[in-house]
Order: sequence, then C-alpha cells, then structure tokens
Amino acid sequence: MENINKDEILKSSKWIRFIFMVLYAFALNFVLPICIGLAFIQFLFVLFTSKVNLSIAKVNSYVIEFFEDSLSFLLFQTEEKPFPFKNNSAEEVVIEAEEIEDSSSKQETD
Repeated sequence: MENINKDEILKSSKWIRFIFMVLYAFALNFVLPICIGLAFIQFLFVLFTSKVNLSIAKVNSYVIEFFEDSLSFLLFQTEEKPFPFKNNSAEEVVIEAEEIEDSSSKQETD
C-alpha cells in the first residue's frame, strides 16, 4: 500500500502538470490588469463614439478564450493545456477559410 502511494506521488506527469498550473496561475495574474485596462479603453471608445472598437474586441475574444482555457486547466476540468500549447490549428484554418470566402464574396458584389 505504501509503495502505491509513493509511486502515485512521484509520477512525473503529475509534477509537470503542477508546474504548468503554477505558470498559468502567474499568467492569469499578469493578464488580469491588462484586461481591466482594455475594458477601460473600450469604455472610452463607447463613451466618445458610441461604438465598440473592433480591434480591441478581437483582442478581448482571445483574452477571454485564454482565461477560459486556463481556468479549465487549473480547476481540472480538462487536461488540455491552454495557449501556446493548445492544438487548435484546424479550427483556425476553418475560420480563416470562412473569412477569405466572406471577403471575396463582398468584393464580387461591389
């Protein structure tokens, strides 16, 4: 029984996950003030122009995805590591292909 517990505690995969958890916890702690700054800047855009800045909104969507993925990893909801270790290249290709098709169809109608 003692060997089983010792083997479980010494598994390198668990300690590697712990290291990633610490790194992502620090990353979230670093990114949170940036999010607050982006929220304030976005508020200023809405205040003065009554429109959301699309560039900031796009960055915000990436930040939200990073937060969601990181929290899911930290809280053991998933074993998939967040950015930059997340494997979502197929999803990006589909999105880029849709954007290219949309832009080409808009040019044809002009």
